[in-house]
Amino acid sequence: MAETSSDGEFGIIERYFASLATNTAGAFDLKDDAGLISPPEGCELVLTTDMIVAGVHYLESAAPRDIAYKALAVNVSDLCAKGATPSVYLLSIALPEKPDPAWLEGLSEGLAEAQSDFGCMLLGGDTVHTPGPATLSITAIGAVPAGRMVHRSGARSGDRVYVTGTIGDAALGLVLLQGVQSALAGNLSPDHEAHLRSRYWRPRLPVAAIEVVRNHASAAMDISDGLVGDFMKLCEASGTGGALMGAAVPLSGAASAWLAKEPEYFSDAITGGDDYEILMTVPAEAVQSFEKDCHARGLRITDIGHISSQQDGVEVIGADGQALRLDRRSYEHF
Repeated sequence: MAETSSDGEFGIIERYFASLATNTAGAFDLKDDAGLISPPEGCELVLTTDMIVAGVHYLESAAPRDIAYKALAVNVSDLCAKGATPSVYLLSIALPEKPDPAWLEGLSEGLAEAQSDFGCMLLGGDTVHTPGPATLSITAIGAVPAGRMVHRSGARSGDRVYVTGTIGDAALGLVLLQGVQSALAGNLSPDHEAHLRSRYWRPRLPVAAIEVVRNHASAAMDISDGLVGDFMKLCEASGTGGALMGAAVPLSGAASAWLAKEPEYFSDAITGGDDYEILMTVPAEAVQSFEKDCHARGLRITDIGHISSQQDGVEVIGADGQALRLDRRSYEHF
């Protein structure tokens, strides 16, 4: 985020984003052409990047605080799933018109909240104009002890499959936000509606799981495009098959209330995405110590299936013991 002019890019940076880097060593108050980081001794750096586009990844009517919070969250969740501790991030923003000061202020406030929740700080980035929709791109950087990053390709036959938190809240929250007609959507309690909407905009990242993933998981990834689809990606990367038990998928009270009345939305819950929980596999011999460690940290985890040989494929098993037929497996970008 280098200086251009006091009325343009630099003015925006100074007013809305410089405070986010005040305590970041190597950010140089966002007045240089690059940032500088030194990994902790004995550690390697893990980098990930995601972007969100108006009208594609968020509703254009969304509050800027929520847009910013989610933009950082979707990146940090990748670090959590690799067993990496979030450190700093780079932010690039493409704005389609003269920025609204109130919108930029909200964006800055949302990033400040997310930084506080996830333990990372702004290091630098870029701000430009675009003829297209507003776009935010973030590159998040974390540190992991050398050789300890957890890949999605490490699952082996016999491993148990676990998820953190609950699944499906964000997908159902999006149904509400989009105004999709549902017999139950308008009859949920205000608390349940608020919970589902909040889970879409404010992912509750399982940062408490970072060391757990590093210490126990054979493979892991964040659940961004849907539980079923991301499980398939993990199995494909690992050269394995597997099974998810639909009845074991953890649901919040709000999701349970909805699905008890409209069970057909269960497919949306497990394929819709935006959970940003961690999907991980744990060797059978490590399950006891893994669950004990999670309990000691107050981390909610649920055993939802197992890894099998490559020939077995990937299935989602319903409560009746039969494989579920799903119209889709995950959110598709293209």
